[in-house]
Formats: sequence, structure tokens, C-alpha cells
Amino acid sequence: MLKQIENDLLRLISSGKGTYGISIYYFETEEEFVYNHDEEFYAASIIKIPIMSAVLAQVSEGKRSLSDKIRVRSEDMVSGDGILKNLTPGTEWTIHDLVVLMIIESDNTATNLLIDILGVENIQLYMTIWGFKQTQFRHKLQIKPSRKHNESNLITAKEMNHFLRDIAMGNIVSMSVCRKMIEIMKQQKMNDLLPSLLPENDGIIGMIPIWEMAHKTGYVPGVEHNVGLFYLPGHTFAISALSKNVPNRDEPKRIMSELGSLLFNTRELSRYINKS
Repeated sequence: MLKQIENDLLRLISSGKGTYGISIYYFETEEEFVYNHDEEFYAASIIKIPIMSAVLAQVSEGKRSLSDKIRVRSEDMVSGDGILKNLTPGTEWTIHDLVVLMIIESDNTATNLLIDILGVENIQLYMTIWGFKQTQFRHKLQIKPSRKHNESNLITAKEMNHFLRDIAMGNIVSMSVCRKMIEIMKQQKMNDLLPSLLPENDGIIGMIPIWEMAHKTGYVPGVEHNVGLFYLPGHTFAISALSKNVPNRDEPKRIMSELGSLLFNTRELSRYINKS
């Protein structure tokens, strides 16, 4: 199926002035579409997915509990996305709550607290075990690190998409941990990229939704990312869409939203192909 829309995908990506890295995997046929998938990009908040996985790995190993409480001090609060920076210092939050806030609100304060608990080196060690090579985790968020290439958090579309595929197949830590991560990512509050043009899932209470997406976004000036698992009736995709050097935020928003819409419309394409 991806072969049938390959030219449409290439036209869409090439319509932008920025640099894009795209990896799409279609589970039902094992087809792949890739574009600059080995290109390295500044990770932004996409790095929070492996951090979540590392936290849950330590919980699975008995080193932590999701009910453990962490106190948020005023010196822990950092700028950027999230709500913790706006709340009263001294409040305690469970590790579970911090993981959820890190993913669905992209809370940077929650992220840094979890990094402090695990340690940068331990998170990178897990990532190495899980097969990351070019993808590197080197620093906390919103601390104005050097943007030198060898000092930055880096990702590639290829490695992120492979990791998403492993999560979907239950291969990271355990099946139950993978279900937990997907459940959290499905609660994502930032939906202005890949899913933004998809139809509303409104209807009869309890009905099966026409689509679901378990995903994470990432943004810093000049960089806009969206990666995740896209579920349609009879179709499942792993998608990693990365960008850099974009002239404005409108361009990657347009390209990624149209990408999501194009994949959504493969439902009709597949019906035509199956009948012919």
C-alpha cells in the first residue's frame, strides 16, 4: 500500500524548504517508506519516549515503584512546556504522574526530575541495549546546553521508528510495559501535527473509534517533530516525522498534518486495491 502512495509522499515532503526525515512502517504488509531516515536531528521532546521506557524498565526491575513520590522544589522548575512550573513548590507527585505529565503535557520539569532519579548514563545505557546507535541522550531539558553536534540529544527517524515498532510488538521490557506506554501516549494533548486534519471521533458512546494515535511531539525553534503509532481499522502504522531548518512552524505543521491525512485515506485506497 505504501508503494501506491510513495509519489504523493515524496511530493508532500519536497514541498517544504526545511530538512525532513521520515520513516513509515505498515505493520500489515511490512512495507516501509523512508526519506532521510539516517539523518540526525536535534531530539527536542521526542527523547522523552526512551526516558519513559527507562523509567518503566527500572520499575519492572524492582528498583522503583510507580507510587514512589518525588517532591518538586522551586529550583527544579524549568521553562517550556508543562504545568509543574506554574504550581506551588513543595508538592509531591508520584513517578507515575511525572511520566504521564512528561508525555501528554511534555512537561520539562517532570522530565528533569525523572532524569535526576535515573541518571543520564543509565538512560543512555538502556537506549544502547534497545539498539539505539546514532540516537544519543546527553543532557536534561531547558538548561541551555551547547548545541554542538557531539553535545546534543540526537535522534534519527530510522531508530525512533524501529523503537516504536518494538513497543507495538511488546519487545521493550515486557508486553505489559509496552501496553502501558501506548496507553499513556494515546492521551497526548498536543495534536496539531500528524492527527490535526483527521476527522473527530465523536459518535455513539462506547463505539470503536475510527482512528487512534499513540504519539509524542517535539519542538524547539527551527525544529518540529511528531512520532507515534497510528491505528486505523485494519491498518497500523509506525510513523516518525522529523524536521529541522524549517522557515516557520506553519510549514512542518502543514506537511505533517497532510501526511497523517494521506495515511488515513489509505483505507479507501486499500478497498479499491483489494477489489481490483
